[in-house]
Order: sequence, then C-alpha cells, then structure tokens
Amino acid sequence: MRKAILTSAFIHLALVAAVMVAGWRRTTYISLPSVYQVQLIAMPDVQAAPPEDVVEQVEAETIPPPPEEKKRLKPKPKKEKPTPQKQTQQSTIQGKNLSQVDPGLSGMRSDEVFEYPYYLRIMVDKISRNWINPYSGREESVVATIYFRVGGDGTISDARVETSSGVASFDRAALRAVFSSNPLPPLPADYSEPQLTVHLDFEYKPQ
Repeated sequence: MRKAILTSAFIHLALVAAVMVAGWRRTTYISLPSVYQVQLIAMPDVQAAPPEDVVEQVEAETIPPPPEEKKRLKPKPKKEKPTPQKQTQQSTIQGKNLSQVDPGLSGMRSDEVFEYPYYLRIMVDKISRNWINPYSGREESVVATIYFRVGGDGTISDARVETSSGVASFDRAALRAVFSSNPLPPLPADYSEPQLTVHLDFEYKPQ
C-alpha cells in the first residue's frame, strides 16, 4: 500500500512537471524597462499663409464727352479808329483853306489834335493883320514856314523860321507878324494839352 502511494505521488509530480514544462514553452515573457526615455522634438514654425494680392481699386477715369461742334462764327472785323495825322494835312477854318481867308497865309499844321476852329480863326485873323509882305510885285513865288508854340494863357513862345523862303526879308516879315500877335487869346478851357504847337505857312504868289 505504501508502494502504491509513492507510485501515485510520483505520477502526480510527473504530470505537474509536464504541465509546467508545456506552459513554459508556450509563454514567452518580455522584460520591459521600468523607465522610458522620451525625447521632445520641437514643433516646426508655422508659416503664415502668403497674403493674397490686393488689387487696388482704381477709379475709372471719366472721359468727358466730346464737345458739341459749334458753328465757328467769323469775328466781326474791328473798325479801326483813324489816327490823327500830324503835319500832313492843312488845317482848315470852318471848311475853308487858310489861303481863302488871307492870301498870305496858305496853310497851318499842329503836332496835337486841335478841334477848335473858332480859335484858329481868331489866331489867323490877328496874325494876318500884322503881316506886311515885303515881297509884293515880284515874279517869283516864295513860301516860309514859321514855328511857334501857344501856351494855355495864349502866350506865344519859341517862334522861329522853320523853313526859309530863301529871301531873308520875307522870312523876317513873317516872323515879325507872329511876334506882333503876342499874346493870343487863352486856349479853350476844355483843351487837354498844356500847349498848342503851330507850323504856319506864309506864301506869296505873283498875280
């Protein structure tokens, strides 16, 4: 009986050992470390998205409408005002030439515009009364021009022979007639110039 117990115990131990050997072969154990080393990797920089191309708003140029075609009017020609001619035309007294007033005075000119015929008549009348022609009876025609100025008060100044007749006695007589008529009446009150310049012709023509 004791032998049977030992045999049974031996058989049990053998079975246990067989089971343990079979379980050891099937199960594989992996030894893992108790501490894990971790390396931190820096995250890459996040790049901002490229800005979108901003299209500038350009105001559309307003093109003005084409001007309406207008009829081109020809400008009216301006009327040119006649400029006063100096020393070119003979002065007249009430439409008459001086020679028709006095045969010895044939013409008068002025450097200014003088539109007072009544004053010119007074001047010529006074000078003609003082004119004595020393050349009467001669066969040749002679002309002498006497220049003088009349001030605002009628005073005669700067009298001289401007164009000689070629006869000294005739020139002196014409100049004497002007000096003897000094002073003349004052110039017209509404005359704007300070003086009146006169070129007076003394002429002799044989009859």
